[in-house]
Amino acid sequence: MLPRFPIRWIDHCRSRRMAELIILLWVLSLADLFFTIWAQRFTPFTELNPLASLLLSQNHIPLLIAVKVGLTGFGAAIFWRLRNHARAELALWGVVLVYVLLTFRWSDYTYEIAAMGWVSV
Repeated sequence: MLPRFPIRWIDHCRSRRMAELIILLWVLSLADLFFTIWAQRFTPFTELNPLASLLLSQNHIPLLIAVKVGLTGFGAAIFWRLRNHARAELALWGVVLVYVLLTFRWSDYTYEIAAMGWVSV
């Protein structure tokens, strides 16, 4: 029998860790969506995602929201279905890490925009 760690989220319950990571994935994904829409409307913003760029250039914000929510939901469902596999957990950690790095990029972008005087802080 493996010893229990004093910090509950470090123990060996993969399903709980996967659920926590999926929740974090949703939070970061929706934050990315919010900042994308905000930047498109209020700043000189260039979207690098080709699909999002196409939707934003044609002002299809509701469709962009539906695509983002749909794809995030589809991915989250796949990760949840495969939650008992170590490779799925590792992949989910990778996706969450990418979103965390993207969050830092959004932080830099908002700081740069505020410094240029585009928005008031």
